Amino acid sequence: MVGAFAEAGNAMRAYFWSMMNWNFFTDDPEKCMHPFGAAHQRGTVLTGALPLAQFWVAVASSTMSKLEQTACANVQHASEHGRLNDRWIPSSNAIEAISQLDRGENLYHKNTPLFEWIGSDSSDTSRRQTMANADLLQSPQELFSRCGEWIPAQANHVKNMWGANDATNIELPNHVQVIGPLENLIMAMGVQVNACTINTEAGPVLLGPESEIQEGSNIRGPLFLGANSIIKMGSRVYGPTTIGAQCRIGGEVSNSTFLGFSNKGHDGFLGNSVIGHWCNLGADTNTSNLKSNYSSVRLWSEKEQMYVDSGLQFCGLIMGDHSKSGINTMFNTGTIVGPGCNIFGSGFQPKHIPSFSWGGGQKWQLHDFDKFIHTARAVMERRGIILTEADIECWREQHQIATERRQ
Repeated sequence: MVGAFAEAGNAMRAYFWSMMNWNFFTDDPEKCMHPFGAAHQRGTVLTGALPLAQFWVAVASSTMSKLEQTACANVQHASEHGRLNDRWIPSSNAIEAISQLDRGENLYHKNTPLFEWIGSDSSDTSRRQTMANADLLQSPQELFSRCGEWIPAQANHVKNMWGANDATNIELPNHVQVIGPLENLIMAMGVQVNACTINTEAGPVLLGPESEIQEGSNIRGPLFLGANSIIKMGSRVYGPTTIGAQCRIGGEVSNSTFLGFSNKGHDGFLGNSVIGHWCNLGADTNTSNLKSNYSSVRLWSEKEQMYVDSGLQFCGLIMGDHSKSGINTMFNTGTIVGPGCNIFGSGFQPKHIPSFSWGGGQKWQLHDFDKFIHTARAVMERRGIILTEADIECWREQHQIATERRQ
């Protein structure tokens, strides 16, 4: 009986801690997360199946059920009165390090701040603890290369958050074939699956509220499909892949991340890529994700203003928010596209397309800001989301930076 009471107590504590909120600050002096920048800061970037802020809640709730009561209280207080680096990936070690901080004591990894108390003096090195190892996002490529690690780790939290069932408790239509463990297929309320195959052998498949997999599609986990997203008829999606909320996906997709609200509605291959918010890939847009000589892919560095070795053999397209490609667009291996671009034309596009570019091939001009805002507003309203004045001012600032760099 004592054991039962202890288990119930731990469950209640985990639920209580899961209600906490984390605050975040942005620390990316080297612009290593370009081209996502301001639009995906402060805990909003999608890491696997969860925004970073919710990822911290998931790890905290599972870790704190194992900590002493005093340590738990320290973490709770820290979440209310402190801020986390928005590139810091949560872990049990990170939670334990925070639990050991004295009030007003900040946490660093080398010279990088990890946690700071709101209102504290960051220059006061006497009130600073250090952490030898910290998992900090160093590039947007990690958003696709690590989703195979993150999605399985987050599956149970996502299942509980949705109040979802797995396929052992769901009567699936006869025309749906599941290959692999049924418990790895997790379905929220309102999911529709029709005449498709879903392979869960390599990892879980998480289907969000009101999402849909249409007829003739073949899916392999690990996969996260966000709320109200659709995988269209005859699609092939290879995990590990993350598809955020309100996306439309067609054709062939392999080990890629859609951060949400974007479309790849037609045939064409996308591999080892990250696509931001409000993007649209025109029909038969294709990406190369492997060089013909199998060498490491070089990527544009916003800090260095030059191409640098990524250390990756497979890397396709990294596309910032509100960028679009016309039909039959071809992207080279390791292409970086800034936000606000409109890309069209024959032949392979440049491997670095600066923010707010309009054109294709060798002919480019600056995307007019008023036209950009007009399109952005129309695209967002189709999904029932309003472009705010704060959004407009943020984009105006980024457009001004892009304008100055062209001069």
